[in-house]
Amino acid sequence: MDAHLERQTRASRTQYRVLIADDEAVVRETLSVYVGSADDMEVVGTASDGRGAVQMAESLRPDIVLMDIQMPRVDGVEATAELLRVLPRTRVVMITTFTTADAVVPALRAGALGYVLKSDPPERILTTVRRAVSGRTELSPTALDAVVGHLRDSDKRDELPPAVTLTAREAEVLRQLATGCRNKEIAETLGITEKSVKLHVTHLVNKFGVRDRLQLVISAHRAGMVEL
Repeated sequence: MDAHLERQTRASRTQYRVLIADDEAVVRETLSVYVGSADDMEVVGTASDGRGAVQMAESLRPDIVLMDIQMPRVDGVEATAELLRVLPRTRVVMITTFTTADAVVPALRAGALGYVLKSDPPERILTTVRRAVSGRTELSPTALDAVVGHLRDSDKRDELPPAVTLTAREAEVLRQLATGCRNKEIAETLGITEKSVKLHVTHLVNKFGVRDRLQLVISAHRAGMVEL
């Protein structure tokens, strides 16, 4: 494929518009290289603090924001909550060096759909971005461990509303979700189609009144319905 045709092919693909927010210039430059190397992404702007990230997002309307946690003026968690109030369709992925529950849990509560580390391989970062754009939660293994540890250390158990009841199949799917299985793995384990798994997950999310499968598992754990 000649250079001109390759450029035309890249241009014809759907590209996710990415905004990068980090207070370190070298990190912004490195992430820009990672994102720029992907055919389906383009960097539309960079910001050096949370306030600038929110302002740039309002102007540029990115599909996704890669957001550092510790930044001057406004930190990443506060900026995420503010940004999503203004632009609820935008997705946020936290990218940081912090792996404790004190960092991960507030970021998720603020609305972040992804949590990766700056030390993660570039492909993991790009995969997390793609999943977040699709509305799916993706956590770095270390961040996931922090969330699970936080839940295990908590003795809080929320009661489910009386109207929430599960079918036998929904209970099976929920137990599989709690072990970290993906839809394809659940389908193979239970002997059903992946489409059926997706439908059960949708029903579960609606019954629990949560946003995604991560919050579903958290709510089910707090209600004492699954073990992590």
